[in-house]
Amino acid sequence: MPAESRPCTAARPDNPAGRPGTRQQVRAAQAARQLTQQGQPCPVACTLQLIGEWWTVLIVRDALRGMTRFEEFRRNLDISPAILSRRLQTLVDVGIMERRRYREHPPRDEYVLTEAGRALQPVIAALRGWGRLYLERHDDASKES
Repeated sequence: MPAESRPCTAARPDNPAGRPGTRQQVRAAQAARQLTQQGQPCPVACTLQLIGEWWTVLIVRDALRGMTRFEEFRRNLDISPAILSRRLQTLVDVGIMERRRYREHPPRDEYVLTEAGRALQPVIAALRGWGRLYLERHDDASKES
């Protein structure tokens, strides 16, 4: 089967046992399957399913800026510890980040981007560029009204 028409193999990376996930995860998995069933390529659907969630993209952005520690992410993003833990675990599970122990007592880990995670830099840069170009223009136009 050609790569473009292969089903999304990472349908729900944070749910390897196949249990129902959040409604958003279920909808994303259904959309990826539907695109594949129609014979269309699904790399965009699969990628969005892995990193398309709001907090996940912002965590990757901050990791690209050099953040590695849980508390750095939490403080910078003002995110709940439970959500941050889940998102970091998902990023580790899909190979975008890896967990490294930096202290034994008490145990403390840092989260470092893998090669796959670092390869997202142009994607984050493109989102930033698009936002600067189109959202700032929109904000300027609304201020003039």
